[in-house]
Amino acid sequence: MSTTAVKRVGAFCKRYGPGRLPGASRPAIGAGYAVATAALAAAVAFVTLTGIQTLLFGGPIAVTGELTYVGLLAIPLVVPAAFAGGAVAWLLLPESISYRGPLAGFIATVLTYVVATLLVVPVLIATSPSQPRASVELGLLVGIVGFLTTFWLTLPIGAVSGWIHERAVTEH
Repeated sequence: MSTTAVKRVGAFCKRYGPGRLPGASRPAIGAGYAVATAALAAAVAFVTLTGIQTLLFGGPIAVTGELTYVGLLAIPLVVPAAFAGGAVAWLLLPESISYRGPLAGFIATVLTYVVATLLVVPVLIATSPSQPRASVELGLLVGIVGFLTTFWLTLPIGAVSGWIHERAVTEH
């Protein structure tokens, strides 16, 4: 992307998007907002793609329809997890490292899976308090299946989001 395109994205985010949120001018918080926005976009894209796949190709509705449904349910957990992952990844990587933005976006995406899985487990335990071990196992399974079904979409989006954030930070 050209410098002009990055400036446009940065201006758009400051005017309408996460750039107007509290603390967005601080690079780590801005990275959290950038990755959370990317996670929301990836979740919406995944839900849309699985919904279209179900409508066009049919297939076992128990698989494609459930993926769409679970994708919708994941949004309230994934977006805050992505914010935390983005902020932590940005703080962990030194400024001197080459390709800090894409690497931070990639690491933040992986952290998002870990944090979201850790958020799912207590929710499952609360819904089935008589079987905590089964809830933990199901929560881990949900995290693994979530990663395996979405990594092809989320990892590139996370890396691009980190790259755009890095360019916006270095240009302003």
